[in-house]
Amino acid sequence: MPENDVPLVVPVILGSVRDARRSHHAARVLHDRLEAAGHEAPILDLRELDLPIFTGADEQDSHPGVVAFRAALARSDASVWLSPEYNHAYTGAIKNAIDHVGDELRRKPVAACGLSGAGHGGIRATEALKAVLIEMRALPIRESVHFGDARNLFAEDGSLARPEFNGRVDTMIADLAWHARALRWARATLPLPDRR
Repeated sequence: MPENDVPLVVPVILGSVRDARRSHHAARVLHDRLEAAGHEAPILDLRELDLPIFTGADEQDSHPGVVAFRAALARSDASVWLSPEYNHAYTGAIKNAIDHVGDELRRKPVAACGLSGAGHGGIRATEALKAVLIEMRALPIRESVHFGDARNLFAEDGSLARPEFNGRVDTMIADLAWHARALRWARATLPLPDRR
């Protein structure tokens, strides 16, 4: 099978743990569009994973949620991080999840997507999140999707009330897939530079 036809593994990290969240609808849209493009796209719901607050204690490495989260990222080719914007920032649950990760994101592309009740769609959260993902040696791509006006963006069944968002999502996925294939080749072929 040609390299460009090999499906990618691209988990969607759902970064809201609130009870009355709308971001699970956006996560489902991302998941569905990734699968429509031929990729494997498990949703990693941080509420379901119930990660402990990171303390650095060795015993946290064996927590079932931590094990599952790290394993999913380790086998991924890329990932999509979805965060609602809380107080001009991404969620504490996402920062906590990142603190549990080691090299699982290294040299892999990531897309940061946002959601908010306002029109900006969480862009402040995504821009801040990209800076943290860079520190993890991941490679954030430029393309993002910002789900603005979230209260009116989804129908009662969770479907998009504004289907033009599908085009935005598909553009982001195509860019993420290009980077994922290029970096998968590079990780397998080129030696990584030494850390100093």
